[in-house]
Amino acid sequence: MTVPVPTAEERAEQIASLPSSSISRAKHVLGSKWPQGQALWVFGYGSIIYRVDFPVEAQVFGQIRNRRRAFLQESHDHRGTEENPGRVCTLVAEAEWNSIFPPSSDAKKLSNNDIPGAGIGCWGMAYKVKSGMEQQVKTHLDHREKDGYSIDFVDVFASQNAAEPVLRNVMVYVGVKTNPSFTRAPSLEATAAVIARAVGPSGTNREYLYRLCDALRKHHPDAMDAYLLQLEAMVRALGE
Repeated sequence: MTVPVPTAEERAEQIASLPSSSISRAKHVLGSKWPQGQALWVFGYGSIIYRVDFPVEAQVFGQIRNRRRAFLQESHDHRGTEENPGRVCTLVAEAEWNSIFPPSSDAKKLSNNDIPGAGIGCWGMAYKVKSGMEQQVKTHLDHREKDGYSIDFVDVFASQNAAEPVLRNVMVYVGVKTNPSFTRAPSLEATAAVIARAVGPSGTNREYLYRLCDALRKHHPDAMDAYLLQLEAMVRALGE
């Protein structure tokens, strides 16, 4: 499903008319029921940004705070196989970044301060699921994200300088450190090598990375962080 990118004017009108969410941050898990009649917003920071295979009626491109996107989740069912897993995105708490990456890792040394406007956080797209189809879509996404992901909730800000979020309690799928598909990378080079060669039922791992980067650039000039920029360059350097 292709979701058109709204103009700046359309985005402003859309944000101004957004309903507030009253969903609590109570624990939701894969397979749990979504409250009937409750609006469902989903935040995508990986393939959900560009592969929207569920009905939506609104979208907001924005930033979540104090978490960073990292290719630390093995993919056995989409961009890799059991024998040769690929690498896809998860979210890492800013405070845990340095403890996850070894001291010699290029990823640890990278700073978003190298990119004007990047700030600290993770840009992505929040989608409002079509009214009346919340449970169907959650069931679908629970299956799509079954390889180690769990459910969390985040607040979404329209810009890095915004004092208040434009959306609260938006559902997001995260591969936490304790899930069996979470992996630690000794270096960006090692991650790039996996992405360059891995292939799964959904296509090549490099396509996942390239489409993500293209989508982020399309939606916001400051959406690419230093880690993602360097990883993209490394994979491209390895050739097709």
